[in-house]
Amino acid sequence: MRGVFDKITGALPEVKMPTIGKSVDVPVYVIHNSADAEDYFFIFDFEQFVERSRSGMFVRPRLLVWAGRGDFGRGAFARQFRESFAREFDVARKALSEGETKDVGWFGQVVGLGLGAAAQSIPGMVALIVLALATSAGGAIWARLPNRPRFRKTVSPEEKLEARIAETQGKVDAALAGMEVTLHRELYDHARKFGPVAGGDLDYDAWPLPDYVRKHLTDQASTSWW
Repeated sequence: MRGVFDKITGALPEVKMPTIGKSVDVPVYVIHNSADAEDYFFIFDFEQFVERSRSGMFVRPRLLVWAGRGDFGRGAFARQFRESFAREFDVARKALSEGETKDVGWFGQVVGLGLGAAAQSIPGMVALIVLALATSAGGAIWARLPNRPRFRKTVSPEEKLEARIAETQGKVDAALAGMEVTLHRELYDHARKFGPVAGGDLDYDAWPLPDYVRKHLTDQASTSWW
């Protein structure tokens, strides 16, 4: 199999193999409302998560969680984070059922796409095949390609949407598993207004909070965009 791989890569020197396991950070801001460690809401950019998670075939989004305290339950946070995505998925399904095909955020990127970014060009498709040859011991290589072209089947917008949702759900689970929680000075000072705080390492050199976070520190409602 190594010989086959060498022959293919030798014949196609212009094909650049994708970087495997690249991580991209997606910031999430956790704002506490009281002295209770479990009383908080969070702000993040849903479309940014989707865009960054699809910036490459092997990209892994990682949640960079900024908070004022670090002693909140990770399980409860994960449930709430998934629920925020579920709400966005329902919005996309509703938009599709009502015949909307553009100008509706991330959904507008779905209905016009059939293949993944890596398979939208001949070099990209070749890269997928080369990767499969390099990692497979033989067998149905074509069937193992996640974004292979579907020459005999027309994929409906509904199928495209559900495929994108399933893919995003997997990226969410992976991001939650590898998330990092760091205390932000401004969020830390905000949490201390309600009493002593605990848990986490304070990053004194962190960049200031974005304006869209500062403006909503007292809203007490989680959101995925403003």
